[in-house]
Amino acid sequence: MVLNTIDPKPISDGDESTIDPTTTPPETIAADPLNDYDVFSSAKPSFSLVPWPGSSFIIRSVESGHVITLLNGHVRLTQPGGHGCVRWECVETEGWLGFRNTVSGKYLGYDAKGRLRCSAEQHKKWEYFCARARPEGGCILLMTHWEKLWRVGIMVEQGVEKLAKIEGSDGMMWEFAKVF
Repeated sequence: MVLNTIDPKPISDGDESTIDPTTTPPETIAADPLNDYDVFSSAKPSFSLVPWPGSSFIIRSVESGHVITLLNGHVRLTQPGGHGCVRWECVETEGWLGFRNTVSGKYLGYDAKGRLRCSAEQHKKWEYFCARARPEGGCILLMTHWEKLWRVGIMVEQGVEKLAKIEGSDGMMWEFAKVF
């Protein structure tokens, strides 16, 4: 049974209007071997139904095929093979999952408005995740919101789509490509 299939060739839409024109520091690019290597091409990544502490993953949207990327200090959903760091080390604290960016060493979490960011030095409550497998494949990512769990999805802020924790059932489906 195949749960996940992907086209190994990246698709370019030719639209360069959403690319951040600021320069990524050379140490960021050089420190991440995925910038020169497309794990979705010939490597046949090992897909995991849910992330597991002690492993590193590329977190990919099932719907768009785009991956969660740290680019110029901002968390973005970008096409695979572009600039930025797409590797996230899965960690565990008090039973909660967390994702540490392998270049910045900071943890994926949310800000006061619920937008995803990667700036925390430690894995604490605003960086806690839960991954729930779906029967149809993939999983949803949940983040704490007081005593509730909200899904990770897209919020629109001033006409711009941003990754955020959102209330309700509009979360995205994710898959995890284990990288070595």
